[in-house]
Amino acid sequence: MDPLVDRTVQATAYAAAACRAAESRRPHPRLSDPFAELFTPGGADAQVARLADAGVDEVVGRTVLIDRMLVAALDRWPGATVVNLGAGFCTRPYRMRLSGCRELVEADDPAVIELKGRTLHGRRPSCPIRRVGLDVRNETAVTAVLDDAGRSGAVIVITEGLLVYLPTVAVTALAGTLASRPAVVHWLADIVSESSAGQMRTIARRVPGGLALFGIDSLAPLEEPGWQVVGYRALPVSRPRYGPAPGTSSRALVDGVVALERRLVER
Repeated sequence: MDPLVDRTVQATAYAAAACRAAESRRPHPRLSDPFAELFTPGGADAQVARLADAGVDEVVGRTVLIDRMLVAALDRWPGATVVNLGAGFCTRPYRMRLSGCRELVEADDPAVIELKGRTLHGRRPSCPIRRVGLDVRNETAVTAVLDDAGRSGAVIVITEGLLVYLPTVAVTALAGTLASRPAVVHWLADIVSESSAGQMRTIARRVPGGLALFGIDSLAPLEEPGWQVVGYRALPVSRPRYGPAPGTSSRALVDGVVALERRLVER
């Protein structure tokens, strides 16, 4: 592992890349990410490798869903800026054609951003990329990124594999920050139930230093600050899901990816 990057933060970023790399090596992969392998040599130590082995279905499943939902969002808002909060080692602009994106802003831990830029130097993305080092829990820093991105038009936000690392109060705070920025028109987020998070915590004990993982019991932390769910895709994994079938209630939570838009205020 790179000594400049916090070991726990780096472990999760490397594990997600290792999951995509493992999937890409399969005979009939659900996604092909030839760049993920760049982040595995020397980084996937024994603990991270075990974490990746246990999480391939979840990581690949959510990534495929967000890929499809992002394409649909860009069709609806052509020329939008995409802001990926907690981008980690995501290589979406290199493995997908995102020419409809005006700019893709990747925000994460400064050391992760530096390592990613160094690793992908010389590779050609399908859209302009700008990387910003910040703590995604810092409301002032996130607001500055969103306001800067929104100067040229609509903003689509992605939080992939991020909310599970935030306690409910922090999820609500982030949702409020996003809802307060007028340029943010669409938000794609993967969600994990509290029951699933409990199972994941057992696996996460394999990571050096441990990982704090959190689930949510309902969509209230996302909806109450001003968002409404306009799209939902269940996570296609073998782990049992919790809650009623999608569509029965906006409060019935099962693991998956949601598309959110700002809730209209009734007059």
